[in-house]
Amino acid sequence: MERTKVAVIGCGGISRAHLNGHLACPGSEVIYCVDIIESRAREKAEVMGCKWHTDYLAILDEVDAVDICTPPHVHAEMTVEAARRGKHVLTEKIMARTLPEARWMIDECEKADVVFMVAFVLRYRPEFELFQQTCAEGKLGQIRQAYIQTQLNMAKPAEWRQNPYDFPMGAFLSHGCHYVDQLQWCVGPIAEAMNMSHALTLNELIPGGDDTNCAIFRHQNGAVSCYVESWAIPFRTSGIRYEVYGTEGSLQLTYRSDGKRLVTLFNSDGENDLFEFDPRKEDHMDAFGGAKDMQGQIKHFISCIQNRDLPLTHGREGIKPMQAVLAAEAAEREGRTLRINDFIERPQNTAEWSEPDFRAWVKETYGYSPE
Repeated sequence: MERTKVAVIGCGGISRAHLNGHLACPGSEVIYCVDIIESRAREKAEVMGCKWHTDYLAILDEVDAVDICTPPHVHAEMTVEAARRGKHVLTEKIMARTLPEARWMIDECEKADVVFMVAFVLRYRPEFELFQQTCAEGKLGQIRQAYIQTQLNMAKPAEWRQNPYDFPMGAFLSHGCHYVDQLQWCVGPIAEAMNMSHALTLNELIPGGDDTNCAIFRHQNGAVSCYVESWAIPFRTSGIRYEVYGTEGSLQLTYRSDGKRLVTLFNSDGENDLFEFDPRKEDHMDAFGGAKDMQGQIKHFISCIQNRDLPLTHGREGIKPMQAVLAAEAAEREGRTLRINDFIERPQNTAEWSEPDFRAWVKETYGYSPE
């Protein structure tokens, strides 16, 4: 099988996991590591045994696909430029800063007939795959309720998070999109949203949005769910707590403080552990000493390219968590519950993408003008 030639664009923190995923995928060949900071590009290229560059435009003609690991303010530009040259695209979440910008990416990729995938990595981790499969197979009966809680300490946010042009958002949209995607994947499409949030801890460090939020959703099937998150927990108690409750059983996924990950089913037969990941067990780790968190995602991306399949998290699927989160945030500003479909049909959300309009909005909303 001919290997897919890939350029990884952006060699910051998340790129290491992506590169490990490519190394573990027989169908992938990373031939370029690209970053505007030369030392980062060189460092990752040395590990991969490939070439490096500081200008992604200069190397697009040499690759089949790009894996975009940059901050979100350049996702759209890079996706569109790659698509217009016929290159397949995997981009980190959140896919864009606004719904018009996200739709621009989707439209250009569809016009170019390239594979476009958004990196909702949780869908490709074995514990989350098993969790969704258990829900989909009806083992819980009719799902009535779900709950997700995540905790982080973002005491030292990256520089690009510290201005609202690059990062006009906070914890909910940037990180919570993963878990809103999970709620839609396992429970069903979201119909209505509301939210309460604050930025009492990180308001000066991350001026674009919240550091703590509690969102409530009603799904199309009548189930209700809640997502609780904070980036301002200095002494966290766990990583992730995810629970779904149905008429015939309940399902729980926990990321414990000792690194273990457990999926447990509760029903009339009692308590049954379906999955365990233990970082102390060598066979649970990849060759780089980390959990095998990115391997499934990269394998899926490369497979979709080589078989011309639609990715599980293609563009029109990847925009849905954005729609739900932004609707919940608008609902909070307006002091009410909002229907998702009504929100996404608002003129500002259906407009064509315009960089000048976005700059004007950032100036009006945050009093900030990029250099």
